[in-house]
Amino acid sequence: MMWMRIFNNSRIVCCGIVAAGLFVGCKTSTSTTSSVAAITKSDETYFASILDRSFHFQTFSARLNLGYSGPQQEFNARTQLKMSCNDRMQISIQPFLGIEVFRIELTNDSIKILDRMNKRYAIDNYIRLKKDMAIDINFQNLQALMTNQLFVPGESSISLRHFHQFRMTKRNIQIADLQVKGKNGTVYTFTTDGNEHLQTTKIENRPQQFNLSWMYSEFQTVENQLFPMKMKALLSVGDQLQGTATLAFSSPPSINHPVSFDFDIPSGYNRTSLEQLIHSFLTK
Repeated sequence: MMWMRIFNNSRIVCCGIVAAGLFVGCKTSTSTTSSVAAITKSDETYFASILDRSFHFQTFSARLNLGYSGPQQEFNARTQLKMSCNDRMQISIQPFLGIEVFRIELTNDSIKILDRMNKRYAIDNYIRLKKDMAIDINFQNLQALMTNQLFVPGESSISLRHFHQFRMTKRNIQIADLQVKGKNGTVYTFTTDGNEHLQTTKIENRPQQFNLSWMYSEFQTVENQLFPMKMKALLSVGDQLQGTATLAFSSPPSINHPVSFDFDIPSGYNRTSLEQLIHSFLTK
């Protein structure tokens, strides 16, 4: 059924990429407790300030705890996340004493998952994902989700020239929504505050009743930039909550230091579909 394909593939984003996730160096780390300022700038200047305050990095490495709760599965797992900006993202899920069970790699053109427990792997691309989910998504958009940034659906970058694609609505003097429309009836809403930081990203495909809310909290200062040490993703289809993923960083991310990526597929592993692999993992 179509809604099941949407549901299964959406959880790749919500849980797998994060797993699901997103989007610097680490010298000092302090919690931010300052009050939220009032939004007093013009819309365009405010938009430019949000872009300027975005989390910037070339390489990224962090350890976190991934929690997932769904209708047929719940789990918590230690996870390692590595990123090279605009190039690749790799997630290692290690639920048992540091033993890797799943490895996920996202690049500009592919999605790969290695299932070590069952000696199998899956490789897919964004073309079918876009078709089944009916939303315009790419690697840079997923990276932005993971790193608390604005993005333009389907675009590889964002700058001040994109301002006129967004509609800004001030809820009050401290909260504003920046909304941009994507393809197939999809609406992207970025909720920001008076300190010019992104608090929530919401993706809604209204015709197919798909809704992904990505929330950021517990911000800490990392190399003079704010980074959310906790992220929570909620996936709904229709009026039903289908899954919740929580990412809690155990320490601030390390950025702009050398990172290595490895995705060798061992001999004897069998290829399966991305949909089958994710479905079996989330329904055990």
